[in-house]
Amino acid sequence: MIQRIKPAFILEPVCNLKNEVIAWELLTRFPGNTTSYKQQHSSRVKSAASLLSATEKWQLFLHQVEKIIQLNQRGFNQTISINVDRDIVAGIFEDTEIQEKLSSLPLLRMETSAFFTSRFNSEDLLTLKGIAKVTSAPLWIDNFGSGYSSLTMLDSGIFEVVKIDKAFFWQFARDRTFDILLNHLNQLCRGVIVEGVENQQYVDLLAHKPIHGMQGYHWQSVYLNDLLA
Repeated sequence: MIQRIKPAFILEPVCNLKNEVIAWELLTRFPGNTTSYKQQHSSRVKSAASLLSATEKWQLFLHQVEKIIQLNQRGFNQTISINVDRDIVAGIFEDTEIQEKLSSLPLLRMETSAFFTSRFNSEDLLTLKGIAKVTSAPLWIDNFGSGYSSLTMLDSGIFEVVKIDKAFFWQFARDRTFDILLNHLNQLCRGVIVEGVENQQYVDLLAHKPIHGMQGYHWQSVYLNDLLA
């Protein structure tokens, strides 16, 4: 199915407070949507992938990895995060070939949603530690603050970066609660990325916050294939 529908891969930039691109998130756009990319929420792009079967998601993941390998061979030397869920993680554990490919990409990051760990327990911890070990890819967590988040999962110390959910940012950015959370998260990981940054006003709001990066429609995304042309 994945080959038949020919999804488009989009790299959405993560910028630091100096407006420099420090990383990219690989997103997938499916045909049939006539709106421009900027009119779509990244959550909508991700949710489209979630409607695929486990087999289709695995095929999509393999396709994404091959594209990242091609970028790497072209000399692309910036961090790229790729989204994984329980089905993808299970597939990686069973496939030594993909483990080797992932291990050959030192700038790859495995990004999992807070939904993955909504019932975080010792089994989840072992699973995530295992996937980080076999792929040599640090873990990032997405959607923190979405209502499925828990500081318990961050206490494990297995996440390199935490991404703040855009809805949480929009609601609490001007509240003291947001600053308290940022300070606490920075004690539990190596950096915080704030999603949902859509205009200069949001950039200015974050200008003096203790964050690693910002992500959102304020910056232009690029089609991955354009970098391989």
